[in-house]
Amino acid sequence: MHWTLLRKGGTPLHIAYGATFTNNLYGHQVRVCTEPSLELALDLNPNLRTRNKSENSYCDARELADGGIAGLKLVQLLDEYIIKRLGRVLGDARNVPREWTLIIELEGCHAFRVRPKCDPTRGSLFMHVVSEKTGAV
Repeated sequence: MHWTLLRKGGTPLHIAYGATFTNNLYGHQVRVCTEPSLELALDLNPNLRTRNKSENSYCDARELADGGIAGLKLVQLLDEYIIKRLGRVLGDARNVPREWTLIIELEGCHAFRVRPKCDPTRGSLFMHVVSEKTGAV
């Protein structure tokens, strides 16, 4: 398995889960793997590493980590740089599947099957959750 780092630092995310959403979280270490299947991974743990526990980013990450992630519906990447880099990586891939695996690191690894939809005019990648992926990540 070979991972390609798309962005090391934080990138803004829109995350819909349960009956709510957040625009306060940042994904870190965004990376992609195209073989044997297409997987996109991002780390939300840095959102929990703050001195001010009343910050929105901490509260939202804590809510997700405490069980909200089970109701994940959508993750939207809002980063043109990542989308361009991802496009280059996918351009070199043999067969790009309609569904990907999204791995979210947040006090453990959580994997979801998602259907991606890119909107280059808005610099966004929408990943709609199809189902939680069972099995070890």
